[in-house]
Amino acid sequence: MKKSRKSLIWWWLLLLVVLALVGYYLYSELWPKPEEVLVTEKVSPAKEEVLLEEQQKAAEEVRKPIPSLTEEEPTEKPIAEEDYCMKIEKNISEFFVYLDQKNYVRNLIPKTNTYARFKRLLKRLAARPPIPAGEGKDPKIIIRNIYHLFRVLDRKDLRLIREVIKNEHDTMENSMEMFYTWVMLGDRCPDPEGLRPSMKTLYRYAGFFLNSTGGRAYLFRRSIGVRLLTTYYCILIVHEADKKRINNYGIDILPFIAPLREEITIYPDFQFQQEYIDKLNQLENYYLEKRQAS
Repeated sequence: MKKSRKSLIWWWLLLLVVLALVGYYLYSELWPKPEEVLVTEKVSPAKEEVLLEEQQKAAEEVRKPIPSLTEEEPTEKPIAEEDYCMKIEKNISEFFVYLDQKNYVRNLIPKTNTYARFKRLLKRLAARPPIPAGEGKDPKIIIRNIYHLFRVLDRKDLRLIREVIKNEHDTMENSMEMFYTWVMLGDRCPDPEGLRPSMKTLYRYAGFFLNSTGGRAYLFRRSIGVRLLTTYYCILIVHEADKKRINNYGIDILPFIAPLREEITIYPDFQFQQEYIDKLNQLENYYLEKRQAS
């Protein structure tokens, strides 16, 4: 009798998970989208091209390392650090100035300030981070993760994110590296507004996209390039958390490295493809040696 009850309970849990996944699909794919407001004002092709060039140039700047400083030049260190920090912050703010000029942004949210919206979005995400592990032990975590982004962000935020990802594909690599550099600044640069997410928050979201049903489902609904790059930077973040000994959920990134490297190898559109592959090889060797040592 007890075995029958346990079996019945597990069948109900399985049914609950299936219903949750179906609900997630219906909500995200079949929910009617609001009509877009047409805006007659247009940015001239010449101006839009200039804005795009400026945004690409700014994103390229963050690929340059902090200038090396020797002990013979102690007075230059604060200046170099300050200049680097100001450059990163300027690149981020200019990216949103660029977005504000785009017609697809104006059509979706007229008179919006995308930088101010971005700040509010970050604070909401940081206030309610997901649980990046434990779905196999507690089915409730699966359901929470499936609906996480829809509970934390409103529909306009999600729509705006999708539109930016879709329309800024040409500068995606530079932009994603620029934001990765910014969020990983840590204590190196001042953050008077407390805007940059903490390492613990970054770790939980990186684990969410790597290791949870909801996070992985969201990425598989995006383009291949976005999914691969997001997975790549999530691996880097979890690796940093592991080095800082704050991998509290014990997320093992080694199984993710080889499949990602294989996909990046055959994906033809990455400008910095070899750089990603070299970094993944480095991480794989690091964890293999770590396992052999233990």
